[in-house]
Amino acid sequence: MSTNRREQERFSLNLQAKISYRHTTDASPVIDTVAANISSGGAFVTTDHRFPLATKVSIKFYLSVHDLKKLKFILSMESLKQIKGEHTWVTANGIVIRQDDDGVGIIFDTDYQLTPM
Repeated sequence: MSTNRREQERFSLNLQAKISYRHTTDASPVIDTVAANISSGGAFVTTDHRFPLATKVSIKFYLSVHDLKKLKFILSMESLKQIKGEHTWVTANGIVIRQDDDGVGIIFDTDYQLTPM
């Protein structure tokens, strides 16, 4: 019998995403990628870029309002009211907890930000 250890429901959404991180004193590179699956607690993103474990990252997801509601991100009512269109960028900070051949697993902290479109 298998046991599912995940506390949050995961969704396979194939979202447009951008990852940035500071690896030296230079400006943070931005890596365009796709989030293969996502929950309110973390995401797995496809990328060829190698990230050391425990790398702190900032990741932006381009979400429809419908998907945003499905994911149950912890957002204030004021933040939700700022969304004017059908899509928005959501920024989450997190830490790389897994590196596979096809991507990285990231666990989010609880500091989400919206960029209304």
